[in-house]
Amino acid sequence: MGVMEPCKGAIELHMESLMKGHQNLWMGYKSRLLQVRALLKELEQQSNLSVIEGDSFVRFKANNDTSFNSLFFVYEIGSVFPTIRWRHLIGTDQGFNYFLLTKPISCLPAFSFSLDQQTTLIYWGEHIPFLSAIDLKDLKLSNFVLKVNIPSLVEVSAANIVWPKSAYPLMDQEFGRFAVYYIFNSLMPPILDNADNVWSESPFVIVGDRTVRFLTIHKTLCMIDEKSIRTLKERGVVNARATVIDRGFNERRIPVDVPEDCFNELVTGEPPYEVVFVKDIRIRYDPSVSEQKPYIRYTIYPFESIKLFDEKSYGLPLSIVSTVLRELYLRSNDPFYFTVTPEEFKRLLIKILSPFSHDHINKLGLKLVESRNGIYTLASLLGVYSSDGSLLSYLHPALLECLIGLERRVEKKYLISLQRIASKCTQEAESLGSLQSVFLIQELFKEEFCYKPSYSVAKRVMVSLYNIVKTCIPLSKGLGLLSRGRVS
Repeated sequence: MGVMEPCKGAIELHMESLMKGHQNLWMGYKSRLLQVRALLKELEQQSNLSVIEGDSFVRFKANNDTSFNSLFFVYEIGSVFPTIRWRHLIGTDQGFNYFLLTKPISCLPAFSFSLDQQTTLIYWGEHIPFLSAIDLKDLKLSNFVLKVNIPSLVEVSAANIVWPKSAYPLMDQEFGRFAVYYIFNSLMPPILDNADNVWSESPFVIVGDRTVRFLTIHKTLCMIDEKSIRTLKERGVVNARATVIDRGFNERRIPVDVPEDCFNELVTGEPPYEVVFVKDIRIRYDPSVSEQKPYIRYTIYPFESIKLFDEKSYGLPLSIVSTVLRELYLRSNDPFYFTVTPEEFKRLLIKILSPFSHDHINKLGLKLVESRNGIYTLASLLGVYSSDGSLLSYLHPALLECLIGLERRVEKKYLISLQRIASKCTQEAESLGSLQSVFLIQELFKEEFCYKPSYSVAKRVMVSLYNIVKTCIPLSKGLGLLSRGRVS
């Protein structure tokens, strides 16, 4: 399937050598390679990807420069969840800078529009000199969209690492606003079974000469057991046992840390609370020890989704709706559309809320999920969904990569129009020739955007939309499904 390139995969080979003393993590990584190979094998007949692989790595990239892997969102996590900063999670002693095999690199947290997930950008600073060494050292990131000059050169690793090569920043507030919505809606509850599952949770990976660190970010619901509280002054946290909802929407009781300065927010009201759940896994290579255990810590931070979406009338139900819709979309077979029945939605809602007393939860929000129209009303507030008759559609972020090439403003109405064009075009294009497909694109643009693009523009859009539907979306959904717990 893939091309063997012995000079490739140096970072993954180095990372795997550090993990071999941590059997579960190492086996989890090898399993991840097999899963990604299988997914790429399924897509190879219709996708436009090149695969490069070796014993320790699997990488893939686009065969042309139409949209795929052209945009990434580099961001300060505090812009999504105000109670957190990257400097809180990573620590200021190291910053984003690391020395890997004597060469300095920076590992940057980012969101991939094509893959619809968080990822790790490897930043060398040679061809993309837009971040200062001082800011990287001090963990200072501002939000910006990174536009890749040559998308076909961008390599994506199964280890959730991306090499953007040459790129430049786009300062577009509307783009950034949509990116924040996509980050929020992509987050799911954590898998709490084993450390080896970290690979399927879109980890932010920080690789050093003798260390590897994985940070995964989740949203979930939580209730603190106030009888188990211990204050750990030396670390500035409160440790307690907590009831949280995991990736399978099951109740789990686990020990967690809460920063002292925001602990009261999780015990002064009535549970459940919306929280950001951070899983921090660290390993250090020690040749003197054959079987090692990783350092694992769970930390939770309070947040309120109403502040992100400015919908003060719904509160907690908005966060729950986001989680349930994400699960239903990933299960669906269509690239964009999926159905939601009040019965199925209510079943999952009851499962999520069953560990908690939820009489106080916003009654209007809960009442809305009892009807399809009510669910669609809540879904529309999340910024990335739209309703089309009896169906909901997910406005996949890869559409933004195509939209920016059309020099259109980043607005939800344009994403909806582009999504309808993509859906109609792919349904009808299989029975049409290449020339007729271009004409179809021109007619659909006339219907949706009230203008007819030139033949060359329509042809480029046709290829971009085909790649989105046949490559980006199956790949992103496939990777998302690898992270699923047992949702029943």
